[in-house]
Amino acid sequence: MIRFTSTQLRPVFSQVNATQRPVVLEKNLGIYIRVPDDNRPGEWLKAWAVGCNPQTDADWSARCDELIKEHQYSQVTYLRYDLFGAVLNDQHDLCMVPTTDIGGGKTIMSITRPPEPCFVLVEEYRDNIRWLQEQSSKHFYACVNDGERRSWRSQAVSVLDKVIRLDCKRAKPADREHFERAVRSVRQRLSDVRTNGAMK
Repeated sequence: MIRFTSTQLRPVFSQVNATQRPVVLEKNLGIYIRVPDDNRPGEWLKAWAVGCNPQTDADWSARCDELIKEHQYSQVTYLRYDLFGAVLNDQHDLCMVPTTDIGGGKTIMSITRPPEPCFVLVEEYRDNIRWLQEQSSKHFYACVNDGERRSWRSQAVSVLDKVIRLDCKRAKPADREHFERAVRSVRQRLSDVRTNGAMK
C-alpha cells in the first residue's frame, strides 16, 4: 500500500473545499498526491508518500517501483469525506492502492489506518510527552486573543501530527499513561478552539 502521513497530507487536506475536489495520485520522480494550490495559482501542493520523496529518502526510486510498477503513473480520484476527518482529526495515515477493474479501467482503493509506530528511545519519548503537555497547558494559557490562539492551534496540530506516531519499547506503564493523557489533553484543547482562533 502507498502510505501518506497526516503531517504530509494536512496542507493538502486543509484547503478550502478540499473535500469536494479531486486529488491526483502520481508517480514521477517519486510518488505523491497533488492538488492545485489556492495560495499560488498555477502551482501544486504535494503530499509525498512514505519512503518516496527523492529529497529525503535514500532508496526512494526502488520503493516507488515496488509500489507502482509503471515508470510513470497519474490517476485522478475523489476521496470520501470520512477519510478527510480521519486524517485531520485523528492523525490517521491514508493508504492507497492502484487497481484495475474488470473492464480494464484504472481505479484507486483508499482507506485510513492508525499511524504506524515510530520507535524511539525512552528519553526522546518522555521529551515528547513534555512537549505535548506544554502545548496543552503553558502555551495554551499564554494566548490572550484569537490571533494567538490561531497560531497556537496551528502549532499544536503540527506537534500532534509528529508525536502521535511515536512509541517506545522500553517505556514504563506510567510513561504510556502520561502519553495518552497528554494526547487527550491536546485534542480537547484543539476541539475548544476554532480554526480562526475563537473559542467555541
